[in-house]
Amino acid sequence: MSYRHFWQQIWVLAIPVAVQSMLISVLGMADVLMVSHLGSAAVAAVGLSAKLNFVLILVMAAIGTGCSILVAQYFGAGRHERVQQTLTLSLAWGMLLMLPFTLMLGLFAEVFIRLGSSDPAVIAAGTAYLTWMALTLMTTQGIIVYESALRAVGKATWPLKYAAVAIALNIVLNYWFINGGPGVPAMGVTGAAIASVLARALQVAWMAWDVQRLSTLRVSRHSLVALQQKKLRQRFFTLCWPLVVNFTLWSMGSLGYHLIAGRLGTTPLAVMSLLAPIEGLYHALFFGLVNACGIMIGQRLGRGQFSEARWLANRFLLMAPLGSFLMGLLLLFVSPWLLAVMVPGDPITLQQTQWAMVVMCLGFWIKVFNMTAIQGILRAGGDSRFCLGMDMVALWLIGLPLTWIAAFIWQLPFTWVYALVLSEEVIKAIGVYWRVRKGYWLVNLAELDTDTVPATQPTA
Repeated sequence: MSYRHFWQQIWVLAIPVAVQSMLISVLGMADVLMVSHLGSAAVAAVGLSAKLNFVLILVMAAIGTGCSILVAQYFGAGRHERVQQTLTLSLAWGMLLMLPFTLMLGLFAEVFIRLGSSDPAVIAAGTAYLTWMALTLMTTQGIIVYESALRAVGKATWPLKYAAVAIALNIVLNYWFINGGPGVPAMGVTGAAIASVLARALQVAWMAWDVQRLSTLRVSRHSLVALQQKKLRQRFFTLCWPLVVNFTLWSMGSLGYHLIAGRLGTTPLAVMSLLAPIEGLYHALFFGLVNACGIMIGQRLGRGQFSEARWLANRFLLMAPLGSFLMGLLLLFVSPWLLAVMVPGDPITLQQTQWAMVVMCLGFWIKVFNMTAIQGILRAGGDSRFCLGMDMVALWLIGLPLTWIAAFIWQLPFTWVYALVLSEEVIKAIGVYWRVRKGYWLVNLAELDTDTVPATQPTA
C-alpha cells in the first residue's frame, strides 16, 4: 500500500470522526460551563450523572463495535446483504438491551447518585438530571449503531453532519432551558438534561430517514431475515458477548475511579468532572484515527489481505501515541488560560485541576496506544476475548485496587491518586503489544461465515 493512498484513506475516514468526537467533547464541556455559575455542587452533579450515563453508553458502544467489525469485513468482501442484516440485528438487540436500563435508571436515579456523593445538593441536582437522561438511552443506542455502520462502509461524513446539527441545537437549548427564556422558566441542571433528550431524538430520526435511502444499509423486510438466521446470529453473538461484558465491566471500573473521587470530597469530584470533557477533547482526534485504523484493517481482513493489514497496524501503533504526546504538550501549555475560564473564583479547585491536568497531558499518550491496539487492531480481527481478559486484569486487579489503596489506606494527595489510575494502562500496554506482535487477530470473519474456515496466521 502506498503512503499516498494510506493518507488519503485516513483523511476520508479519520477527520470526520475526529471532528465529530471533538464536537461531542465540546458539548460535554458546554454542559459543565453552562452550570458552573451555579456552583461546585451543580458541576459535580452533572459530572457524576454523566459518568453513570457513560457506563451505559459504553455498553451501547459494544453493540456498535460488533456491528462495525462485521459490517467492515462483509463490506470489504462485497457481501452487501450481510451488511444490511448485520445492521438490522444490531439495531434490534441494541434497543432490547437498553430497555431494562432505561426503566432502572429512570425509576431509581437517586439510588445511583447516592453511590457517588453524600452531598444533599449534589444528590438533588443529580437525581433530576439522571432521571431525564434515562430517556436518551434508546435514542443514543440507535445513533451509535447507525454511526458505526455508516463509518464501516466509508460514509464517515454522514454521522458528522447529523451530530453537528444536533450538538448545535443541544447547546442552544442548554442555554435556554438552564437560564430560562421566552416561555421557559430557568430549570438549572434539569434543563441541560431536557435539552439532550430533545436533540438526540431529532438526531436519530434524521439518521434513520437518510439511511433508509441508502441501498447498502437499508433496513427492509428482507434484512429482517437476519433475526431468524442462526449462522449470522451466532457470528454476531460470538463477537459481541465479550464486547458487552468487556465494556460493561470496564465502564463500571471506570465509574469506580469517579466514586473514589466522590468519597474524597466534592472538590475532587468536581476536578474529575472538569477533566472529563477536556480528556474527551484531547482524545477526540485520535479516536478518529483509531476508527480509521479499525475500518481500514477490517476491510483488508475481509479481503484476506493479511500482509497489508499488518503493515497498517505497525504504522498506526507508531503514529497515534506519538501524535497524542505532542498534543498533550500543547494542551498543557494552554491549560492555565483554559482552566481560568472553566473554574472562575475557586482557587482550590483550580489548583487541584491544574496538577491533575499535568498528569493527564504527560501520561495519557499510553491510553491512545492501548486504544489503537485494542479497538483499531485486535477487535478488527474479532480478538475480543483476549481484550476482555486484558482489560479485566489491568483494571480490576491492578488499577482500581491500587487507586483505592492510595486514596484510603496511604491517604495520598488527590493528584497522586489520580496519577495511579495510569497503572492500569501500563499493564495493559505490555499485554496488547505482545498480542499484536503474535498476529492472532489476522482472521477473515467474512470467510468464516461460509463452510470453509481459514486458519489464522499468527507469527512470532
